Amino acid sequence: MQHPTNTRIIFAENPEEAKQKYLALNIQTKDPSPGVEVLKPQEDEEFDINSDINLIGEVSVGPSIMEEIRKDPEKAYVVYFLEDPNNFSK
Repeated sequence: MQHPTNTRIIFAENPEEAKQKYLALNIQTKDPSPGVEVLKPQEDEEFDINSDINLIGEVSVGPSIMEEIRKDPEKAYVVYFLEDPNNFSK
């Protein structure tokens, strides 16, 4: 079962740019081949920009993350790795 890790808010013009910026951070993962999830909060019908807590994809975001998203909600993407513990390097 995959689990979300290393969640970041990335500001970009489109999902591909957000993914490339995220990968450029060179975040180390335990899974040698994790998936990458790129989500735009504004496109989720249940997302509430005025709430301090939201569920975005597989991650729950709190007040500090929501504050970051509110800086530029039209360009904000939530990006994270999906890692499978069965693939963790020993």
